[in-house]
Amino acid sequence: MKTELFCSVLTPTYNREKKLHRVYESIKKQRLQKIDNDYIFEWIIIDDGSSDNTKELIKKWQKEVDWNIIYKYQQNQGKWKALQEGIKIAKGELTLIADSDDEFLPETFETFYDIWSKFSKEEKEKCSGIGVLCQDQHGNRVGCDFPVEKRFVPTQEVVMKWKNIPLEETWAALKTKNLKLAFLDIPDEAKNLKFIPESFFWDRITYKIGGYSYPLNSVIRVYYKNEDDNISHNIREKYPESFYFESKYFITHYTFVLLKYPKNYLKHLIKFIYFGIKK
Repeated sequence: MKTELFCSVLTPTYNREKKLHRVYESIKKQRLQKIDNDYIFEWIIIDDGSSDNTKELIKKWQKEVDWNIIYKYQQNQGKWKALQEGIKIAKGELTLIADSDDEFLPETFETFYDIWSKFSKEEKEKCSGIGVLCQDQHGNRVGCDFPVEKRFVPTQEVVMKWKNIPLEETWAALKTKNLKLAFLDIPDEAKNLKFIPESFFWDRITYKIGGYSYPLNSVIRVYYKNEDDNISHNIREKYPESFYFESKYFITHYTFVLLKYPKNYLKHLIKFIYFGIKK
């Protein structure tokens, strides 16, 4: 009997030929790759119009290993559409979004699998993701521990009550079913936007889909700091219409947040006005 696919590693990429090896090597080094002689993961790479040698590099890797590397090229449309395409074809119960300059430790699959496999059917249904911590490329911890771990916490509570805790960069194995709900049904007014803030999709999971997060104070991901090709630089000035859309959607679809978390709602109201002027 074939083992159910546990994990999809999803990597959107654009001209990252020189850094993409970090994800590849991370997967090759995983301590847990197979159960009952079947691989428990797939690697999905969505190439968002790269003009470097990314395609040739992936072809080379596909010949080197016998696990599933799925490569798909699309004309440059922006990261959110690359994520959308990858999520559409993902078959794992959980999805790890590994950016094309990321690295993760050899115990990654093993850590997530050990937690997930012990959950009951009901716990898997309510779990939206398993959160973990990061270190930088020099081995230094990024941020602090989660305030609690190894128990289910409502995702809304994590987002709103933990936002002032200096966690900094974290990571998560997210339930693929929820990602499909969040990414595959996009409002018509946003379909032509090249950039949509990822927080728009995480808010959808938090406020519309709901569920519980399962935090784990284990350092799993390597987050590379201060690299010169950081795409988030000046992103708000470059795409004001995208942040306008995000805030407009928030204040019109999550009105209940005004009563529960008024500061967050008002923050989006201010952004709606500000980016409405800028766009």
